[in-house]
Amino acid sequence: MFYLFATAIIVGATMAYLRLRGQPRPATSLVVLHGLFAVTGLIAMIIVAVNETNRTSHVTGPLIVFCIVAVLGLMLLGYHIKQRPLPIPTMIIHGILALAAFIWLLA
Repeated sequence: MFYLFATAIIVGATMAYLRLRGQPRPATSLVVLHGLFAVTGLIAMIIVAVNETNRTSHVTGPLIVFCIVAVLGLMLLGYHIKQRPLPIPTMIIHGILALAAFIWLLA
């Protein structure tokens, strides 16, 4: 689960770098790769939260934050599908929350 989120964060940071350098949207291949790793990690996290009651308290907080991150990611995906430039503030909030949830999960 940790490697899935770590890979999603690395790909997401690459996309953010490209956007901040002036590219309106990242390549679709990067978007798909980022989404697949993030969604797979989120599903794995949900399975852990449901099946292992002794770890639920450790996973619940980051899971809630990752769900918020997922909603923001879907908003950004909507911009990408419509071929509109990604809004930088939303992108930055998405990234900061994802990184915070990941660090919280590791703690």
